[in-house]
Amino acid sequence: MLSIVLVDDETNVVETLAATIRWADLGIDSVYKAFSAREALDILSTHSVDIVVTDINMPVINGLELVAAIQERWKRTKCILLSGYAEFEYAQKGLQNNISAYLLKPVSDEEFMTCVGQVVERIHRELEQHDAYEQARKVLRDHLPRLKGEFLQELLQGKRLSEDKLQEKLKHLEIPAACGDEMLMALVRFKEDFSEYNPFEMSLMEFAIGNMAEETYAEHFNVWQCKDVHDYLVLLLIPKDKAVPADKQTARVEKLAGEFQSNVQHYLKKRVSVLIGQWGAFPQTVASRYDHLLLVFRKRFGMDKELPIYRLAQADEVSIQTLNRLYEPPTLMHLLEAGHWEAVEKKLESAMEELELYWAESSEHITQAFFFIFSSFSYIAHKNGKQLSDIIDTDYVKGRALVPAGTVKHLREWVRTVFDKIRTHALQESRTARAGIVKEAQKYMLAHLSQNISLQEIADYLGLHPAYLSRIFKLEAGENLSEYMTRLKLEKSVQMLTLSSMKIYEISLQIGYQNPAYFNKVFKKHFGLTPQEYRTAKAQS
Repeated sequence: MLSIVLVDDETNVVETLAATIRWADLGIDSVYKAFSAREALDILSTHSVDIVVTDINMPVINGLELVAAIQERWKRTKCILLSGYAEFEYAQKGLQNNISAYLLKPVSDEEFMTCVGQVVERIHRELEQHDAYEQARKVLRDHLPRLKGEFLQELLQGKRLSEDKLQEKLKHLEIPAACGDEMLMALVRFKEDFSEYNPFEMSLMEFAIGNMAEETYAEHFNVWQCKDVHDYLVLLLIPKDKAVPADKQTARVEKLAGEFQSNVQHYLKKRVSVLIGQWGAFPQTVASRYDHLLLVFRKRFGMDKELPIYRLAQADEVSIQTLNRLYEPPTLMHLLEAGHWEAVEKKLESAMEELELYWAESSEHITQAFFFIFSSFSYIAHKNGKQLSDIIDTDYVKGRALVPAGTVKHLREWVRTVFDKIRTHALQESRTARAGIVKEAQKYMLAHLSQNISLQEIADYLGLHPAYLSRIFKLEAGENLSEYMTRLKLEKSVQMLTLSSMKIYEISLQIGYQNPAYFNKVFKKHFGLTPQEYRTAKAQS
């Protein structure tokens, strides 16, 4: 979806186009309105804009000058000129190479949509063909093995995705897997101590062993691999021929594991152990199958590295009685750090549901969940220079006395109360910080009222990105910077009209309008009277 800016000093032209055109049909989801070239440039400085439709005849900066400025700073932004008959031919000759289309006023909705639709198609063609796009694809391909491995690690840790998002990710990373595929997992452990290897040598060895695993299994299986946090090589094997029975697939995996082990020893002079798991469905059982493999390694073999090849039998299957939701990525601490309050709330509620469903009678699991959540809340408080007890007051005393660990109901109530307090405190701090920034911006604008300052200048003064400043100003002040600046100027002009005998053009210059005619127009649009009419009316009242 694309974005567009409509620019015209005639308010009704902009408002009519914004309200009547079927933008979604054109593939446009963001429509910005600007009533001067300066407003349009501010929008372009703070938002990603694909198309600008601008009138030619505007005060201070006309449409041709606006297009020239856009072409200089935002070369990929397409410009469409709206013009009256008198300047149409001039515009065609003067900017033939810089604009995408011309429209002659008055323009019908159908004509306007046809013109914009053609520009949209051109943008999409350029996106597909552009060098940057191709370069991005090349970079992605260069990093594909690493990205695949990182994604598999996330699934091993229990990361959950909707089916649509999972399929999109698999397609994006060119992973030959689909929801519901039968898969088998294996862990590969090195028998030698690689402590004498430097990181580069170690990465080369890991790459060579992983590549050898893929070559060994490639004829019969799609292989997806990664190195886990324990320095094991994890192999996820998905049969290419779905018609072969599971027992034959298992025998094939064991036979190929032997070949893989022999190849590593023969070509790389290294020895590896291979632990083969049970079949499961992708992606539902990825994390549980991985946990079982780790459990067997830990319980049956410990630090013994002499295991040749071992396949999990049915007897090795145990019920792993752990909490899952709290430990799945993204972690509670990471969500708290990022201030993703909705995601934090969902994660906590999901953890409470898991407790109620599986561990409602287990005081150990309830206590475990309490300590994990309590430590996460303490961590984020301390990281922000606060004591948790100062934020949650009486609920800290309850936590210290382990009151919430009594039942799931008690824990849920405590978690909700404490979370609300932490969120409220954080949002209040954020609002205070934003209010301070807005106040400083307002002071700067007031001090430079006679100058034509830009959003970029104010942002530079405050040491902020202009897009960030624009967003928080709108959020806190309820109006954008240009609207606030215009209001300041007009309020100042009213004071001067009422309390001084300065001429209109002198007042115009004092508040930063170099063109008195434009000042008259802005003033009348705001107050319904020209500056002189306003002064006369005030004098008579």
